[in-house]
Amino acid sequence: MPRRLLLLDACVAINLAATDQLAGVAETLALTFILTRQAAVEVGHLRDTIDGELVATPINLSQHQSDPVLQFTDLEPSEYDLYVQLAALVDDGEAATIAVAIHRHIQLATDDRKARSLCVQRGLTEPLRTLALVHSYADMAGLDHGETRELLIKIRDRASFQPPRTDPDQKWWNGHFRES
Repeated sequence: MPRRLLLLDACVAINLAATDQLAGVAETLALTFILTRQAAVEVGHLRDTIDGELVATPINLSQHQSDPVLQFTDLEPSEYDLYVQLAALVDDGEAATIAVAIHRHIQLATDDRKARSLCVQRGLTEPLRTLALVHSYADMAGLDHGETRELLIKIRDRASFQPPRTDPDQKWWNGHFRES
């Protein structure tokens, strides 16, 4: 099956890295993730507890670069003007990601409300969200409730992620945090 390209902003990249299943998500969903250099710079660390201590663990996305899982891209000269315009409204990573999505006609994923709004204003396809990706992955990989719950706990705890109440997969998320 041919792979589709999906631009990730930093927040979605962090959330997927928190699962320790970035490659599995890409493989299962037949995706190649792309990060602009600006977004990659914003991918910092995860929060892990080691021996009872909260530790900042750096995220190393470059380990996936040799796989068809992840690519990094630079802005092209034709994208600079739009990038500068957008950077006045959102973070550099989101601005670069949106500029690349518009110029190269690649779908993107972001959870950032303002970036999502800019995408709609610019006529882009509705961006994917972290939970949509993880939900699709869990379904396609045949993960059971417990396995899915563990993924979501990692995203919540390691990436400090809480989906907004408006996320279409909010009920699905909540359902995995109820005791079964």
